[in-house]
Amino acid sequence: MRAAMQRNTHYGMERAEAKNRVNDILFGRFERWALPRMAKRLPAWITPDKLTLVGIAAAFGVGLGCWLTQYSLDWLWFSSAMLVVNWWGDSLDGTLARVRGIQRERYGFYVDHQSDAISIMLVLGGLGLSPLMHLPLAMVIVIGYFLMMILVSLVTIVRDEFKISFAGLGPTEARVIMIVANIAVWAFHNPHFVISEQSLTLYDIIGLVAAVLLFLIYAVASLRERAKLAVLDPPPESNLRK
Repeated sequence: MRAAMQRNTHYGMERAEAKNRVNDILFGRFERWALPRMAKRLPAWITPDKLTLVGIAAAFGVGLGCWLTQYSLDWLWFSSAMLVVNWWGDSLDGTLARVRGIQRERYGFYVDHQSDAISIMLVLGGLGLSPLMHLPLAMVIVIGYFLMMILVSLVTIVRDEFKISFAGLGPTEARVIMIVANIAVWAFHNPHFVISEQSLTLYDIIGLVAAVLLFLIYAVASLRERAKLAVLDPPPESNLRK
């Protein structure tokens, strides 16, 4: 038993401490009120891992609904419904673990980031392969999102702070914006706008704004984190005398 405990400690398998979570999104107050209540009402057979799989499956449904708009814009209603299911699964998995007292910080952090990466590829891939958005723009947004994921991971490692919101925006707000965009695209039959001799869809314009914001927020947040770390981890004083 003692040898096993020593091996676990040697390989860093001791239970991780909970990270300081920063979630100052616009819908944060609603989620802090609603999610624990929903989690307490879930049956025992529903586990955090199953909710994570539901979120990924729903992300595939979002992308599929977007891709199918080449046949009918009515598929946007299916895509919007899948966005709600994706929010339900993605937001409740960690909440359920905390409510039941079964959270695993390292495992949860890893699974959460993996599922987010897969989900964003499924959603933006479906958008980029649809008549709603040009594929290169969709991939630029994916790159910006991945840069933000890398930044979040680095901050979590070096400062023990899990920051999942920037400028009051987070995944929940992105889903709400996409649902509103789906309704507008459906109502106005996927309108096109000519800007600088380029024909852009409504989703193209939203995507351009999203891409600019992602890269701008990434640049500003990166510089701020660098400044904080410079204070928290100053260079050592030299022992050499002049």
